[in-house]
Amino acid sequence: MLNVKNLTVYYGRALAVSDVSFKVNKGEIVAIVGSNGAGKTTILNAVMNIIPKKGSVFFKNIDITHLKTHRIANLGVSYLPDKRTVFKELSVLDNLKVAFYKIPKRGIEDFNKKLEDIFEHFPNLQEKLKLKAGYLSGGEQQMLSIAQSLIRNPEFIILDEPSAGLSPKLVKDLFNIISFMKHNKLTVLIVEQNVNKTIKVSDTVYFLKNGKIVDYGSARDFYDDRRIKQAYFGG
Repeated sequence: MLNVKNLTVYYGRALAVSDVSFKVNKGEIVAIVGSNGAGKTTILNAVMNIIPKKGSVFFKNIDITHLKTHRIANLGVSYLPDKRTVFKELSVLDNLKVAFYKIPKRGIEDFNKKLEDIFEHFPNLQEKLKLKAGYLSGGEQQMLSIAQSLIRNPEFIILDEPSAGLSPKLVKDLFNIISFMKHNKLTVLIVEQNVNKTIKVSDTVYFLKNGKIVDYGSARDFYDDRRIKQAYFGG
């Protein structure tokens, strides 16, 4: 579904990502993991054409390398960046409506049905539908951002550090939601620092170090902590 070839990104003269290639097949959860500053978010921003890059990006065999970000989204890609995307002056309900109705030709019946699905996984949001999003905790705002992504019923979901700033309980809830995505064969690309939990919900894992992929393979091959340490530290 997504095919990234020879992705290279510079910030000024500094090389941030070097010759990165990877694939995400339909129905697969692919994780890119690595330490802070490894280049994970840079890769996602380059895929969405938010920043300049060299290389090529194909989505469903369509060359999206130079497409505007909103056009990539309209192809069925939902991108949840590492910074929360909620409208703080709007209620939780209105935030979900804004996300849903960005897709043309969707009616109130469709919205109500999707809202029921969202409530199954985000019961806390149901209790706070009329509350302004700005009054939610940071973790709750993050969960609202994820709910906004899911309510659009995207073909492909990109998650950037979704567990950042979440309490242990919300982290557990988050990975339950990602497990639900996996069970329902949703296609997901996730960038995340919580390596062990991410590996357990993923199909394929790429390890990034200093802007380069240093190891990759089936997630089950990395269940052994020694393999993880080797990917991070070498030797």
